[in-house]
Formats: sequence, C-alpha cells, structure tokens
Amino acid sequence: MLVGSLLIRELTSPDSRQTGENSTMNNDLSVSSTIEVVDSSVASDVMTVSLRTCSKFSQVIEAVLILKEEERGIVPVIEEGKPIGVVTDRDVVAGLATIDDLVTHPIAEIMTTKLVSVSPTTPLAQVVEILERESLGHLLVVNSEGLLVGVIGWKDVRSKMPPRVMGEVLTDIAATTARN
Repeated sequence: MLVGSLLIRELTSPDSRQTGENSTMNNDLSVSSTIEVVDSSVASDVMTVSLRTCSKFSQVIEAVLILKEEERGIVPVIEEGKPIGVVTDRDVVAGLATIDDLVTHPIAEIMTTKLVSVSPTTPLAQVVEILERESLGHLLVVNSEGLLVGVIGWKDVRSKMPPRVMGEVLTDIAATTARN
C-alpha cells in the first residue's frame, strides 16, 4: 500500500534506506503506531458533512459563489440526493475559455460526470490511495443507497498524516498531473 510505504519512509533513517536495514529514527511515534493512526481512521471520521450543493439546472454563477465562499474547490451536483456530477474550479476555468457569458449557463454544461466516490467506512489509507491514484483533490462520500453524505479532500486527511509524508504525496500528485 502506498500510504504505508510513505509512512515507513518517513520514519526510517536515511542510512537504513541505503543499507536496507529496518532501523527507525528517534521519534515519538513508531512505524506501527503511525500506520495505525492512518489505518484506524475511516472517511466518516474526517469528511465534511455540511455541504452546499447544486442541481444540474443551477447557473454556473451559483457554483462559483459556493466555490468562493466554501473554499473547498468542489461543488457536488445532485439529483434526488444522489451525486450526478461535480463542478470544480478547473471546470469553471475550462468553461471560461470556451463558453461566452459562462456564468448564466447551466452547470450541466461544464460539470464533471466521471465521479469517484467512497463509502463512509472506507479506511483513510484507501481514501489517500484513491486520491493520489486518480490525481484528485476531493472524493464524494456516498452511503449504501447512493446518497451523498459528505466530501473528503486533502485538507481533511492532512491532520491524520505526518506533514513530511503529506508533502511527498502532494508532490507526487503535482508531478503526475503535470505529466498528463
């Protein structure tokens, strides 16, 4: 698992990486307790639950205002409580380049419909793995009925990860995004 290997690298001395030894640096946390902190948490422990959403008929300006006010980078688009898309700041920027008077157009014209979601019981380590693999900033959290119950992003998971590891993960994502 990627997160586990990053955590081990975080707590393993530079010399041990070269020699292949498994010694740890003098830290307050051991490798196993740090991995446990991440692995024992689930999506519902850190997700944002009070969400502002839009419908596919909402105008783009509504999503832009939510993006600005919530400082989240994503607005779920729902129909009968179920996610059908998301609008991100990137969607708005891309729309500005191609659609005249974008703000009055319906969200359906610019929303992303390829959705990636997790359940509230998804282990946080798996959430991080999905965020990194998919090069995403956020994931939707849906219950067993497919209803949106939250959103989880890097801002939410960073409190459960050592800062150095979080930096390495974000650097990897930025490099992957730049290559694509």
